[in-house]
Amino acid sequence: MMKLYKAFLPAVAAALLLIACGGGKIPQTRYYQLQIPAAPRPAETLAFSAVVQPFRASEMLTQDRIVYRPTPEEVGYYEYHRWAEDPRTAVSRGIVSALEAKGTFQSIAPQDGRTRADFILRGRIERLEEVDYEGGVKVYVSLAAELVDADTTRVVWDGEASENAVVASSDMQTVVESMSQATAAAVQKLAASVDRHMRANPR
Repeated sequence: MMKLYKAFLPAVAAALLLIACGGGKIPQTRYYQLQIPAAPRPAETLAFSAVVQPFRASEMLTQDRIVYRPTPEEVGYYEYHRWAEDPRTAVSRGIVSALEAKGTFQSIAPQDGRTRADFILRGRIERLEEVDYEGGVKVYVSLAAELVDADTTRVVWDGEASENAVVASSDMQTVVESMSQATAAAVQKLAASVDRHMRANPR
């Protein structure tokens, strides 16, 4: 036991020295949530129903750490800035709200495995990141989705929407606010495209 203690002691001392040199303070972890404003439901709607599957995302976007890119090839993660809510949940909820606001469907809700509907909307977050290599701080958001006829399983519509914005300040609160605004704009673009298709192609 004494030998093990003596072998372990230098490692403990080194760790304590590192903490002392760094001031002994671990940064506070801060949590953020995408804000996608809801809109009121119109009085008149088209006579269709839809369910929205949870949006998917690439593996680098499925963890809670916020993503940034110092170069086009390098992906970084903020250790102490994290999502309080999975962005996929926020985007899924946002597209439901946006389509409700347009009256595209008589009823639209997240897919629960029980509700039958005329159409199934499924989508993917392609980009949701801070970009630092273009001469300043920017945010990039890119979404893709498709609408499937539930009876025939045929894809009747598909589309993409992208938004980017220059961030006025590099603090994370401002970065996330810009991400929220860009995401909300991309969601509105997708919803508008679905709405145009449904009104131009009634069953």
